[in-house]
Amino acid sequence: MENIENRNWELVAKYLAGETNNHENLEVEAWLKESEENRKAFEESKKALKKTNAYYRSNRFNTNEAWKNVYAQTARSQGKTVQFKKKRKEAISQFYKYAAVIVLALLLGSVGYYIGFINRVPAIYSEIISADKQVLQEYVLPDGSVVALNSNSKLTFPKKFRGDVREVSIEGEAFFDVVPNAEKPFVINAGDAQVKVLGTSFTVNAYPENETVEVIVKTGKVQVISKNTEKETNNREVFLTPGEKGTLFTVNHTIEKSVNTDPNFLSWKTHDLVFDNVPLGEVIRCLEKTYHIEIQLSEPELSDLRYEGHFDQKPAKFVLDIIRLTFNLDLTGDEEHFVLASRKN
Repeated sequence: MENIENRNWELVAKYLAGETNNHENLEVEAWLKESEENRKAFEESKKALKKTNAYYRSNRFNTNEAWKNVYAQTARSQGKTVQFKKKRKEAISQFYKYAAVIVLALLLGSVGYYIGFINRVPAIYSEIISADKQVLQEYVLPDGSVVALNSNSKLTFPKKFRGDVREVSIEGEAFFDVVPNAEKPFVINAGDAQVKVLGTSFTVNAYPENETVEVIVKTGKVQVISKNTEKETNNREVFLTPGEKGTLFTVNHTIEKSVNTDPNFLSWKTHDLVFDNVPLGEVIRCLEKTYHIEIQLSEPELSDLRYEGHFDQKPAKFVLDIIRLTFNLDLTGDEEHFVLASRKN
């Protein structure tokens, strides 16, 4: 497909002239199968080429015989020379007039076809997928923008951004650091939501099983739009600035804007955890998401204990040990499953 993209006009011309090899034939035929518009444009070009060939075939003549006739007519009557030259001049002029019209039409058609062909070349899409309990810290997109994927997430994007927009799709959770480009907005399709930016950094949480799509802005400005148009609502889009969160509810397709109160919304990527007098149950949920582990509190009342602390790039076992010492608890378990319980003695 890269060959079609880089020399499309030449490839199609060769194909129509019957000068392509088997590999080039497959490239053009694959493009023809992409859409009805491609096939229609191709057939129109093919018909135009046939008409042009037919025109020139019908106007072929023996030049030697023609000039003999000219000399014969001239010899017969000098008085008719001026008239003959005039008719010959008019004929040639008429011929060039028609030829110019045909050439101009072909050129205009070729330019239009060339532009249309460039825009219609099917984009080649790539996917990056993070597995269960796996975080992809950094992936550079074709425009230089950087994305990080949380576990069980999938990002789909074209091999090359075309047109006047940079468009990708996300399932799951991702952090985007978008390269600024005022002439080419960055658009993210996330379930029922669409996120538009020029250059900024933010997170998108759009797991298919959730009933919400969340966007939290770190820097810049972001527009969040509900793609559902079946039900008219006043809350179909919001603009977010740093520190704000947009939540799209998939049930009624409305969007709410609020202040982000979660300092750990990006902890799955940074492993920088801040707890400011929050319930232990909330701490546990944050640790489970950050480290992709399971933590069980043996007594429900332990969830109400208030905890305060800051951990930067610390292992899960280290954090749990500090919590255990803080509340005089017992900690058991392996690398992925832990239990916190009150001490019996």
